[in-house]
Parts: sequence; C-alpha cells; structure tokens
Amino acid sequence: MRKKLLIGLAFIAIIVASYPVWKPFAKRNKWFVIASNVGLDSVRRFGLRSEQIGQDAVISLPESQIPAAVRNIQHIYGQYLRYCGWAPTAVAGRRILELGPGFTIGVPLMFAADGASFVAGLDKFVRLQEGPYFVALYTCIRETLSNQQKAAFDRTISLQPKLSLNPQFATYIDHKELTDSLQQLGPGTFDMIVSNAVIEEIYDPAPVFEAQGELLRPGGIMVHRIDLRDYGMFSKYGFHPLEFLTVPDWIYRRMVEGSGQPNRRLIDYYREVGARMGYETEIYAAKVVSSDTDLPEPRRKLRPGIDYSERQLKMIAEIRPRLLERYRKLSDADLVVQSIVFVARKPLNRASAN
Repeated sequence: MRKKLLIGLAFIAIIVASYPVWKPFAKRNKWFVIASNVGLDSVRRFGLRSEQIGQDAVISLPESQIPAAVRNIQHIYGQYLRYCGWAPTAVAGRRILELGPGFTIGVPLMFAADGASFVAGLDKFVRLQEGPYFVALYTCIRETLSNQQKAAFDRTISLQPKLSLNPQFATYIDHKELTDSLQQLGPGTFDMIVSNAVIEEIYDPAPVFEAQGELLRPGGIMVHRIDLRDYGMFSKYGFHPLEFLTVPDWIYRRMVEGSGQPNRRLIDYYREVGARMGYETEIYAAKVVSSDTDLPEPRRKLRPGIDYSERQLKMIAEIRPRLLERYRKLSDADLVVQSIVFVARKPLNRASAN
C-alpha cells in the first residue's frame, strides 16, 4: 500500500513539474483542462501543497495598491451592514466572524473599529499575513477612522513592533475547517457571520452552514457573497462560461475538492439551504452570465431584457443539451445568475422554525 502511495505521489509530482510544458494544450482541449485540474488538485489532496490553485502562501504587494484595497474593504464592509440592516452604531458589542478573509483582515478590523466586542477570521488556506504591505494597509485603514474608532481599532490589533491581534478582542484561525473550530470559536456566541467569494470554494457547504447555525445566536445573521462562475477554469480558454456544468460529478470532484475551486452549487441550492435551516432568507442576484461586471443593483428578481438580454438566453440554450441533468432542469432565470448575495437570519425562537 505504501509503495502504491509513493508511486502515486511521484506521478503527481511529475505532472506538476511538467505543467508549464503542457499547459498551452489546455487552451485547445477540454480534457486537458480537466486533466490539469485533476493533477493540481491531487497535489493539495495529498498534502504536497496547501494553498489554493493560483494562490501563493505569502504575498507582498506594492504599496501603490493600498488606496484601492482600502476602498474595496470599506465597500465590502458597507455591503455587509446594508444587507443585514445594521447602521454602524449597531455593531457595538457584537461578535463577528468572517470566513475566508484571505490575505487581509480589513473587514474584521472595520467591525472592530465600530465597536464589535470580538472579531474572528477563519481561513482554510491562508495564515495571518504580517509583512510590511499589510502593516501599511492597516495603518492606512486606521487613518480613515475617527478618534473613537481608532481607540477600538488599537485595542484589537497592534501594528508595531510586529503585527499581532489582541486575543481578548480578536482571533485568527488558519488551515482549519469551520466544522473543526466550533468549540474554539464558541457555539451560540456570534451575531453575524460573513464571507466574500468563499462558500463556493467549499466542495460540500452543507456542514459549513450547519456549523454556522451552531455558532449564531438566536436572531444572528449570515451574509455571504457567493460566486457561481467557474473561476476561469474553462472560460479563460474560450470555452462556454457554463462548460464546467457539463463535467461528470465523479471526475469534477477530483478537479476541485482539495483546491478551493468552484463547487457548482447554483442559486437553487441556496434557496434549499435557507428553507432547510428554517431561516428568514433573501437571495440577491449580483452578476449574470457572460458579464464581467456586477449589476448596477443586486436584485431579488431579475428583469428580462433589462438585467439580462436575449443574447445571454441564446448562450444558455446553446449549452443546455450538454449540461448535467440537474442543471438542464433549471430555468433560464436560474442559469443566467452567476453571483449572489445570500442573507439568512436565525429565528429568535428556534422552535418557530420547525
């Protein structure tokens, strides 16, 4: 058994080492795309690498990017408040968890600055980044705050002599699943759980939603921006944007499960999640097929001819016969949606959801 494993690992290493040589073929053949993703995912599956496909373990960006990064963090934070219906003053005393913060913990720090009593970040792939870029980034965020917000910010994080979180007010958990971190985080103690383009990277998100239900207090809310696209897996090579929905399940799992690639759960899945949990749920469409930009305003219900065009419907009709059966059964209105905002509130009285 051990010999077979070593042979398998050696084969995977050869695949990865030769990837730059055969990668150009993927642009012309669907099965090369599939094979390359199976190989790269296997490296993560066997623990030879721990980061996502296309992601470095540590990054250092030019400080010229900081103003744009700050604006993006502020925008995401504002969107979370908007969708949960909170004013900034409502954050005081709350406990907030962000799933998959990635390279920056700017959003938890924005919650902290507005008086959150505790903020947490949990990321399966990325450890807390402490380099000069991130110190400069958080320093820039701090400069945008009022004196009262700065005091709350400073109690949460120290930037000198080394970036560090105050465990009384913040924590960061890396390379662990949410389902394995419940006791560490504290069941029934969080008022809000948020994420931005993270849920789609979890191959089976059902246990993660169950774990969030355990972590939230009654009346707590989750707000997730969820990307339903293929992350460029096929589309960046000129394939149809829904081509990834044609790959058989048995092989697609081997392409994505260990590497944070899209799980192919579409809008209908998240409707079922909200109904199954018994939560008050709202789902907003934020992006449509073959569009690189968000809709001007995320919408509960898309308007034909306004939010999407006849051209996009023709694209769906073109590929529908090749889709896996469960996707083939979906309406045009569901297939056209490529990004959503999922908002779900836990009942105040748990028994009322039964």
